[in-house]
Amino acid sequence: MPSERSPRISVITVVYNAAALLENTIQSVTGQDVDNLEYIVVDGGSKDGTVDVIRKYESSISRWISEPDKGIYDAMNKGIRMATGEWIIFMNAADTFCHSKVLSTVMADIPDHIAFIYSDFYMSQPYFPGGKARFTADFKRGIILHQSAIYKRALHEVYGYYNVTKRIIISDYLFFNNVPEEVVMKVDEPISINTGDGVSAASWSFYQKKCADYIFGRISLPRMIRDVSYYKVKLVIRKLFGRGIISRLEKMRFKNTATVKL
Repeated sequence: MPSERSPRISVITVVYNAAALLENTIQSVTGQDVDNLEYIVVDGGSKDGTVDVIRKYESSISRWISEPDKGIYDAMNKGIRMATGEWIIFMNAADTFCHSKVLSTVMADIPDHIAFIYSDFYMSQPYFPGGKARFTADFKRGIILHQSAIYKRALHEVYGYYNVTKRIIISDYLFFNNVPEEVVMKVDEPISINTGDGVSAASWSFYQKKCADYIFGRISLPRMIRDVSYYKVKLVIRKLFGRGIISRLEKMRFKNTATVKL
């Protein structure tokens, strides 16, 4: 077990109408082997029984609210403002930590100058071998999932909170771009397992990220055009032949792949 001097970690779960998915996430968070953990749940005013699940585990939750919000980033900002931990991480409904000792392992011996920790991540889909595949995260290339990023809450005091608009759904991506590389550290231990079913899995998010990559100088204009065009073709195929054809194509793609590099 970590010592009493271990930094306080605030885990924030944002949820809306996900009663069937929330319980696994709560159990994953409350099962972490750390003694200085704060758990916050921000519900967007669910009507499907999500609040009943929250109340079931209320004794293990530090603080929670259930009220309408202006979208996922508004809810995330609420969680940040409620948090008292030195470090924060988001673990939203349907996503989980890889195992019960993730936080105690990842947070061991962090250099004093580090303010942002991230790791590779697992995506869970039926067409992956064993049901999941490990993806390589890369801070310089902007390949990061907030479920696999633990960072100091003070960064929001410096760079502000997440942008809340209906059109921008990559606010975490834009926020992470402000963080200087010298305070960033990648750890070997994968932090989370993710379903990929969140709002940022949509095509509009993909287009935004590619445009942002071009603006930040991460990719060339021809690369941006090529990638966006490919994705549009994929959407056309899905519309013509249904979601099943895409799943079959993805299954063929990952048939002999255990680790995926983006």
